[in-house]
Amino acid sequence: MNDTFARTVADKTSGKAKKHLPKNSSSHKADAALVSGEEEVVNVSTSRASRERSQPGGGLLRVETAPKAIQTVSRDFISKQSPTTNIEQVLKMMPSANVQDQDPFGLQSGSMSVRGLNQTEIGWTLDGMPMNDIGGGAFYSNEVLEAEDLESVSLQPGSVNLDSPVISAAGGLVAASMSTPTHKRGGLFDTTFGSFGMKREFIRYNSGDIGTSGVRGMFSFGHTYADHWRGPGHDEKYHYDFKLRKDFSNGSNTSLTIAYNDQVNDSYLNPNYSQYQTTGYKTNYLSHYEGPNSEGAQYYRLHVNPFRNIIAALPTHIRISPKFSIDDTAYFWFGQGNGSGASALTTNQTYYGDQQLTGVLPSTGSTLVFTPSNQEQIRSGNTLKFNYQLGSHHHLTAGYWYEYANLEQFSPVGMVNQSTGVPGNIWGTSDIYKMPDGQDYKYRNFLSLSQVNMLFVGDSMDYFNKRLHIDVGFKEAMVTRRVYNDIPGTTYNRNLHSAEPLPQLGISWKFNKEHQIYIMGATNFKVPSNTSLVDQRSNTTGQISQMGGSSNPEYSIAEEIGYRYNGPLVIGSISFFNYNFTNRQLTVDYYMNGASYSQSVNAGGQTSRGVDIQVGTRPLKYHLRPYASFEYLDARIDSDMRAVGTYANGIQGTDYLRTKGKTQIESPKVQAALGLDYDDGHFFAGAQLKYVGKQYSTMMNDNSIPQYITDNINFGYRFKTVGFLQTPKIQVNLSNLTSAHFRNGIYTMQTNANATTGVNGSTIKGSSPAYYLQAPFTGVVTLSTNF
Repeated sequence: MNDTFARTVADKTSGKAKKHLPKNSSSHKADAALVSGEEEVVNVSTSRASRERSQPGGGLLRVETAPKAIQTVSRDFISKQSPTTNIEQVLKMMPSANVQDQDPFGLQSGSMSVRGLNQTEIGWTLDGMPMNDIGGGAFYSNEVLEAEDLESVSLQPGSVNLDSPVISAAGGLVAASMSTPTHKRGGLFDTTFGSFGMKREFIRYNSGDIGTSGVRGMFSFGHTYADHWRGPGHDEKYHYDFKLRKDFSNGSNTSLTIAYNDQVNDSYLNPNYSQYQTTGYKTNYLSHYEGPNSEGAQYYRLHVNPFRNIIAALPTHIRISPKFSIDDTAYFWFGQGNGSGASALTTNQTYYGDQQLTGVLPSTGSTLVFTPSNQEQIRSGNTLKFNYQLGSHHHLTAGYWYEYANLEQFSPVGMVNQSTGVPGNIWGTSDIYKMPDGQDYKYRNFLSLSQVNMLFVGDSMDYFNKRLHIDVGFKEAMVTRRVYNDIPGTTYNRNLHSAEPLPQLGISWKFNKEHQIYIMGATNFKVPSNTSLVDQRSNTTGQISQMGGSSNPEYSIAEEIGYRYNGPLVIGSISFFNYNFTNRQLTVDYYMNGASYSQSVNAGGQTSRGVDIQVGTRPLKYHLRPYASFEYLDARIDSDMRAVGTYANGIQGTDYLRTKGKTQIESPKVQAALGLDYDDGHFFAGAQLKYVGKQYSTMMNDNSIPQYITDNINFGYRFKTVGFLQTPKIQVNLSNLTSAHFRNGIYTMQTNANATTGVNGSTIKGSSPAYYLQAPFTGVVTLSTNF
């Protein structure tokens, strides 16, 4: 589909720099205008596909001008990955991103760390609305957006935009955008099939411009199914994306973004270290039912992850005058589902908090029960921002973000068919055992209410014909969190009130259109998980299994100095960074009654330093576009960590692990990536390699994941238009070509794997970390066409 685009940058400077540009490099000419501030109007009649094929590094690198590190993946790269790819997997080649997959199709959430900070410490947004779980900050990448509707993803390690609506962003921000509906009516259809019984269908329809109304819309539907690559079970999801946009003649616009996901996954059993040593890749839930006992509780149909959620955002830009505009984004998020498990109980092992129950279960023998970890979450909020151009040097911004969230978390004891091992209701909303008073039996049941008020103000200044750019901003984030626990023998109410001052500064200098240096200083924070405020008791002993308490938010101070080069062919950047953390929050995942839970651990102080490098080219001879990235990271724990130890007299008490000076978990010292893209308009091919160095899974550094390399290749062919089938395409994606077996990520970190002597002389017992495993060789074939 051909169209005409015009790019205009309205700063009048000399045009001398044009002599450095290749004669046919219209793409570079436009990018150079953006960087230098030169007045440039480029009118090029070209297709969107040809514009994408000119992106540096095969779409893994974008020309950036902001005074901070930004690492962006564009549509060019995304369109050549498997259409099952999720947002985290798209970022795998970025120097700062350490992506850890559970499955090759992006149907499971997996995890990601950025400069040694896990995904709960990164703010995630889609079209301006937050996507983190309000309770603990987790992000579930498999539930957000279909790859065909993902326009771009930008990672900002170490900094958060002034107006970003996030409270779990001590380590930076990931901003994703949904594709905007096209002006021309049409659509896309693709079907995919691959290894492990994977099959997928996707269709998208674009309305095009509806008369002269200025309205255009897009709707898509996708269905994906895949068997597990190890062990029994399968994953299946139904996903819907919708976007409506209205443009006004004065430059104002408004959009409505909606994404709905309905998914049921069977869970993978992620082995701990001792299991990995003994049974390795054979560590799985049971494919057959062993009866109503502890073995039967390992039946895979009792370990399910059903979840449905809807997100909606209404971003609006109102142009009042050439100098004054308003941006407003209202949003809504609803989610419901669980991660489930099972256990075998007897009547005298049944507790409701500290109260022993009778008459709930059958009076004799062992009863297998279903124990999901349920949540129902509702979030609504609004970000309002005023923009004013004051003279020629100042662009002023001021705004307010408000959010109110209601999160209910409970663990019901559900019924299971004792003959077949099948739960009565995988959603945990019916077929629940009743207590003597007729209420549902729930051994965990609490409500979290979170309210956020954030004020922000900033000034973007330009001097010396926009060579010098200065961003100054300040925001005050005020968070109130109230938790109400209905379980007997626990503290009913605990509250957290936090007010965090968050200044930021960025300065850049453009020597010319090709060379830029910048420095950045920013402060960020993360609110402790709501579960850290909650007491929990075992439903088999009635004993306290977790004692909640208030803790301070994590606070980070980040500094960065960087250099960018935007040449006629080569694009590159290097950034040196330093972080200082107080009240570093670590998320610990663990199994209780077979279900997966998580809680926050305050790990004290931390200092992280390192360097990120990216380099790529625009199309070279033979349409080649290479890309490379590198990161060196030194993340050190600054304090000893409090722990419970056993002293020589047998009494348990507080002690400290000797963690000061140790390397932080999930922080490989070296990561490096190589990519190569070829695209002549019809035939295309690409390859990506990623090296991840050794990373520790315990704070005592006594267990680790060895270094490893991942590999992916893709190739395909675009055919000529035939009738209403526009550019039909066949595409092949292959991963883990050697089918190598290794641990590729940390599912559950621990403070120490081996028993160790604490600072005060006690013996502190160890626990084994659990790990994600790398999927073997996987192939995917996609047939698609525009229409």
